[in-house]
Amino acid sequence: MKRKSIVLMILFLILAGSSTFAQIPYLGKDSNSTKLMVDGKPFVMLSGELHNSTCSSEEYMKDVWADMAAVNLNSVIATVSWELIEPVEGQFDFSLVDAVIEGAKEENLKLALIWFGTFKNPFNTYAPSWVKTNPKRFPRSQTPNGTDLELPSLFSENVLEADLNAYTELMKHIRETDTDHTVIMMQIGNEPGLRGAARDYSKEAEKAWDSDVPEQLISYLKENKATLQPDLAQAWDENGNKTEGTWNEVFGKSITKKDESGKIVNFTEHIFTAYSFAKYLDLFSVEGKKIHPLPTFVNASVFGINSRGASLGNGCSIPEFFDMYAAGAPNLDVLTPNSYMLQLDQICEAFSWKGNPILIPESGAVAARPLYAIGEWDALCFSPFGIDDFDPENLSAEQKLYADAYGAMQEMYGLITANLGSDKMRGVFIYPGKEAEVLEIGDYKFTISPRRGFDIGAVMGAAGEQAERNRNDDEDEGNDAPAPMPMFGNQGPQQPVMGGGIIIQTSNDDFYIVGYGFNADITVKDGIKAKFCDFDQVWEGKFENDQFIPGRLLNGDEQNVFFDSSSIGALKVKMYHY
Repeated sequence: MKRKSIVLMILFLILAGSSTFAQIPYLGKDSNSTKLMVDGKPFVMLSGELHNSTCSSEEYMKDVWADMAAVNLNSVIATVSWELIEPVEGQFDFSLVDAVIEGAKEENLKLALIWFGTFKNPFNTYAPSWVKTNPKRFPRSQTPNGTDLELPSLFSENVLEADLNAYTELMKHIRETDTDHTVIMMQIGNEPGLRGAARDYSKEAEKAWDSDVPEQLISYLKENKATLQPDLAQAWDENGNKTEGTWNEVFGKSITKKDESGKIVNFTEHIFTAYSFAKYLDLFSVEGKKIHPLPTFVNASVFGINSRGASLGNGCSIPEFFDMYAAGAPNLDVLTPNSYMLQLDQICEAFSWKGNPILIPESGAVAARPLYAIGEWDALCFSPFGIDDFDPENLSAEQKLYADAYGAMQEMYGLITANLGSDKMRGVFIYPGKEAEVLEIGDYKFTISPRRGFDIGAVMGAAGEQAERNRNDDEDEGNDAPAPMPMFGNQGPQQPVMGGGIIIQTSNDDFYIVGYGFNADITVKDGIKAKFCDFDQVWEGKFENDQFIPGRLLNGDEQNVFFDSSSIGALKVKMYHY
């Protein structure tokens, strides 16, 4: 009996341990999408990234977490600085990390942490003083003439060992203290890249440059020859698709073409740099996951789509270098864009390359963007930068619209997560330069156009001026007929606005639509035979706890799918056709 009890106790401990392990956040993949799984359920990060220095002071952070919850976030992207957790080599202080985790936990917020280690962008501003001030032990990347750059050399064993040791100590601490899994993802580095040279010319880097292209990359090229990014495919093809040799021998002295700014780009050196960063980041992902297997990602500064040099630093994980990251960093889970460009739709399209999940860790705070990214691309996360600028007591009109968009998504959160990966959920995105789009959902076609601002005062003023002119003309002609007034909606000043939303089909003819700043004309799509198609009912309302609470039943000249540009609205639309 005693032996049986011991066996049962051991079995219980094993199962308990397995249960705890199972709760560690992970990326679940199926044929349709990748989902971030937290506590066993899909989790969409309605997030915001704090300013770089916010988490350097526990006192400064005290009011941040409640403010973030008040503007409807469910998660925050925060920083961990190497210089603050290891100010003296080998002596670690995780008090600030603990404060960040505890502060978020108290407000029921999840965290993604950014590791500011060897580099933050193409600079080493977050490395400890004992690293920055010892270039002999921790050598810098160099230009062709031997000038030191601000970035430590990725080819230095000392740099790698010190940085990796600090990161793995951080992961040990998170594993041991964050038992509720407040931390759900890790961003390794921030906008990595080399600035000031096409590649590192330091001694160890030169040795790698003159060595054979790694077999890991050669194998990738052979296996993915048909789908390589255009410049890489061209460089390899023009040099005979060689499978051995140095970088110059395999890829040529380089494709030398002008980028958008007119700068001559040395392509072979650029892919060498990108592969070097990928290998460095991959090692962190591998070693960190051995300790605490949280999903990992890296972000890229994106200044253009599929254009050379369109990043803050050379070698960043922009589309041109996706193959280098796929080959060199297979254990890095997601490549992500910092998407300040207006054309978020194009950015998402580019970064969905080969099923890469969409995750936006930095963006401008425009409400249309998260609605679109989550509705259309099943984004794991959307996060405007500098979210701690949002003061719940004093929000600007744009900030309030953003907070309200998150609030609406929070109230329909279950509906959103239930439709991740489904063609029944779509995103709307209208902006200057893209003033119409067509979406097909089920039997129906949604023709989206912008909602334009309408200045009644200006129209009335213009009408009055025209009436006065007409009256003068009439007096001259002896005509007492009144001047016609302009038709509102057809004349007067029209200002294009941003617009975005989420459309979810709940049955053949039923849809929920949430958003702002657009109109939607709904007809049957091509191929569906119908003599007539129209609205059956249009209810305005709001969501509460995944339930639609109806308000007015819109009818007559108010029966349409129309969203004002200044507030988030919700409609329940029932169509019919015969």
